[in-house]
Amino acid sequence: MRSLFTPRWLLSHLFVVTMVVVMLGLALWQLDRRGVRESENDEIRAAAELPPVEIEEILSGTGPIVEHRRVIVRGSYLSDSSFVVANRSYQTQAGSWMATPVELADGTLVAVARGWVPRLWVAGTDPRVVSTPDDVELVGRVFESVPGGRVGSGTDQFAEVSRMDLATVEEALGLGMADIWIQLEVQVPEVEDLPIPVPPPPLGEGPHLSYAFQWFFFSTGAAVVYALILLRKRRELVKMDGDG
Repeated sequence: MRSLFTPRWLLSHLFVVTMVVVMLGLALWQLDRRGVRESENDEIRAAAELPPVEIEEILSGTGPIVEHRRVIVRGSYLSDSSFVVANRSYQTQAGSWMATPVELADGTLVAVARGWVPRLWVAGTDPRVVSTPDDVELVGRVFESVPGGRVGSGTDQFAEVSRMDLATVEEALGLGMADIWIQLEVQVPEVEDLPIPVPPPPLGEGPHLSYAFQWFFFSTGAAVVYALILLRKRRELVKMDGDG
């Protein structure tokens, strides 16, 4: 009797089983990614719900640095040391973040990402004005340094960095900075036209669950289709043996 366990068919079986296992693994990986996303979202929500604290409390080391927690900052903007964080979009528009160090009462400098500005403004062809008050009181979300930054080409007016890597910011500005930075939410005096404050990150689950369902569907479909192929082939072999 002809068999479905010849070397050629065994290779086919092995290939299909491998593909099904890989697709199941991808589905489980997407579910794991969804779990990580949910955990991160819970941490962000918990941090955002904490009452705002004075930034000096964070800088003193008496409390842990909880990213996304709101802090209160009072000081003076160093407008001549403003810089841009390149390649940041807002509602699909290309641009940068405008950032300026704030000098606290004790002389400590803290980088504040004040908000988004369009690429044309950085290039000097957007007529809108960014006003930088001397004395400012603001509330924003606190973050630790983001590694992997580099100094960009910048413009005649602004230094440029690729991300809020505080060592890179220090290199670009030639100033010593605190080891945290602030994403501004509101300030007094208020922002007029620009920069546009960056909203908190969306806390959706992302597409991971739908991707997981797709991989489960593909793996199940492959197994079912291959089983039907084998069933039809087995019938053909039985018929061929009967005819023989």
